[in-house]
Amino acid sequence: MTERIEIEDLPGVGPATAEKLKEAGFNSVEAIAVASPSELAGFAEIGESTASKIINAAREAADVGGFETGDLVLERRKLVGKLSFGVGSFNELMGGGVETQSITEFYGEFGSGKTQVVQQMAVNVQ
Repeated sequence: MTERIEIEDLPGVGPATAEKLKEAGFNSVEAIAVASPSELAGFAEIGESTASKIINAAREAADVGGFETGDLVLERRKLVGKLSFGVGSFNELMGGGVETQSITEFYGEFGSGKTQVVQQMAVNVQ
């Protein structure tokens, strides 16, 4: 388990700034990491450049998100498979079948075949 980092441990955040941030609802490093510089600057009464530095430090400390290049996303998408319905026209309608590693929603009126489609998919994946 990783060590919990407190707001006061972030560079540029002193006791007074930490108190203002906590009063504004920023109770964790993660909350600061997802804030905008203008939002943080307004609540803590600091400059936007200082707020940006604090946010960047919080993002590193919290290890929140991160940027992915298009190449990495493309490589990950290449690993996504398709589950066939067993019906050519339905596969074509669904772009080759239902994608793996994702959630697919079927909706429609009563009696339109939603349950039948899902039950058929349950049989197909076995």
